[in-house]
Amino acid sequence: MSKEKNKLKLTNQQVERQVRRLKEIIFDDYSENSDGSYEGTLNENVLKIIQSIILSEAEINELQFLQMITEGTKQLVVYLMENIDSVDERVINFFAFDFMTQSIDFMYKIEVQEMDGEEYNPMYG
Repeated sequence: MSKEKNKLKLTNQQVERQVRRLKEIIFDDYSENSDGSYEGTLNENVLKIIQSIILSEAEINELQFLQMITEGTKQLVVYLMENIDSVDERVINFFAFDFMTQSIDFMYKIEVQEMDGEEYNPMYG
């Protein structure tokens, strides 16, 4: 039997409660708005995680962008696992990835640039 089959299924309400608990750790003054959005001031430890992975270059490539998300997600998962009980690990991992992706995406403007015709070969990307 695979590990996935051994895991309990979570109801939507359980996931929502667990995500709310994670948000309360991420933000110092977390609050939800009537439209479903939420806001708050980032916890100092979470802010340090984000600051530690942000690159100072004005322009970054896709690989650097993905590396920031990956490293930030790993660090955030560790932080959350150390600071919360009774939240499913799958929820923590998904939340950390989603939060880090949105946070980094918010800080960088994605722009498509034309490549030099001699360097670009559609066969090799």
